[in-house]
Amino acid sequence: MIRLTKLLATLPYDPELWLTRGNCLRLLGYPELGLGDAYKARLLVEAGLLETSSVLGNEVRKAFRKKTHVLHTTDPAWMRWADSVATPELLAEKVTEMLKRLELQIWTELMEGLMAANCCSDYMRLSREAVEKFPDDEFFPSEVSNSDAWYAQREEILSARVESGNMTEAQKETTLLNGGVYPVPYPFMKEGFLIRDETVFESIEEDFKRVSTNCMVVRSTIRNTTGENGDEATTEDDCIGAVATRDIVSGETILIDQMSAGSVGVDADPGGCPTCCACPVKNFWNSCCSVLYCSQVCADVALATFHNPICGKDFEYLYAAARKATVTTDFSLDALLLMRVIALSLTEDVEHPLKSQVMVRLTPAYNFKEPNLIIFNFADHIQTPISILQTFSINIFTNPLYDTWVLHTIKCRLQNNKHGQTLGDWPGTSISGLYSMLNHSCSPNVDWRHDSASSEVTMFATRDCKKGEELCISYIGNAGNNMGISVQADFNGSSAKSAD
Repeated sequence: MIRLTKLLATLPYDPELWLTRGNCLRLLGYPELGLGDAYKARLLVEAGLLETSSVLGNEVRKAFRKKTHVLHTTDPAWMRWADSVATPELLAEKVTEMLKRLELQIWTELMEGLMAANCCSDYMRLSREAVEKFPDDEFFPSEVSNSDAWYAQREEILSARVESGNMTEAQKETTLLNGGVYPVPYPFMKEGFLIRDETVFESIEEDFKRVSTNCMVVRSTIRNTTGENGDEATTEDDCIGAVATRDIVSGETILIDQMSAGSVGVDADPGGCPTCCACPVKNFWNSCCSVLYCSQVCADVALATFHNPICGKDFEYLYAAARKATVTTDFSLDALLLMRVIALSLTEDVEHPLKSQVMVRLTPAYNFKEPNLIIFNFADHIQTPISILQTFSINIFTNPLYDTWVLHTIKCRLQNNKHGQTLGDWPGTSISGLYSMLNHSCSPNVDWRHDSASSEVTMFATRDCKKGEELCISYIGNAGNNMGISVQADFNGSSAKSAD
């Protein structure tokens, strides 16, 4: 892995290197990362095989010309065919031949990765695309048969769960359409990416002091981690919660999160404010473009935080998909949230995207004792994030700051901390920098609401709370709280922080 990563730093347009590292990552148990590398290899090969010239295609062919020529003229195993690259024309033909051969390997690796990530429907779709794209290949038809058999088996198992009452029909369809991977702290991640240090914690404390008179953020002890010397699990160092600093009566406001450092809200309302999602917008704008906001405050916040990287970029494909969303859990809304978070990191110009004001406060649900699968599919977790980076003009081949492991870690943290919001008729999703500090309980003592038609969140006590009592919300709502434990686990998905 280390060797391949170093080689990619010097040869970023070599699709064979991306394929090889992708295969290595899958075999190491990280199919979500392997798929990212394999997809980059696919994009490179497709650019290199295009008949029309392109900047990317030229880079690919340039890299492969050099590699192919060196291989045929210096490697004893290949020198017998040195005549096949003796002229520029012959070398160009050989490069095309080798890229086509590599393309078959890439598609095979993509299908292997989808199987490893439990992406049954994606595997079935891709195998059919492969048969159509490579009609002369003898191997891909068997992939279609394998995918059909797997899908039928999976559907039978899930149908039985629906009949027994352990799963709804909607959950069955979601499970069939998606795969699942475990959020993990990758072994190559630096410690600073895994914990919230004292500086971060102090900034969260300051936000709580600013907006609340009856609660404070604390280091919580509700989650477990391995003790010293392999002892029985004790507590996780980096788990944050909130406690009452005095007695609180039912209905009393806990805090109002307007625009804390870690807050981001998005929806697809074409008439909504890009900053706070309030509608309608008014005649407030910035000099760079004609985008309207509901107030000058929101216009100023946008300019200071996320707008500049987005301004002039065509993200209509994201908004078009999000406008079709009917529920707050739609993946198209997650894509808008990811785009906004990346824009924030670009504006801040931090050393790493995981160090942005939003990301540095959030943790994914690693749950080392009982890891939870999170929903994963090829389009929403590999293709769309890469398209977002490309729209931002971020070079996905040369910029390691936005490698697949970074994107996946961002998505895991958003998944574990986001909450849905519906303002008017438009579903949306949001990260509240303070809301996300409260842990989950199936018997919560705090709930939240929108007192204004915006992403501003008001949190309030649902019963009397004593001083020192931990304040918890439900990540799954009242309907989920009333379910049986096994059904809650299915419904809850990746919400792993629990005070119960």
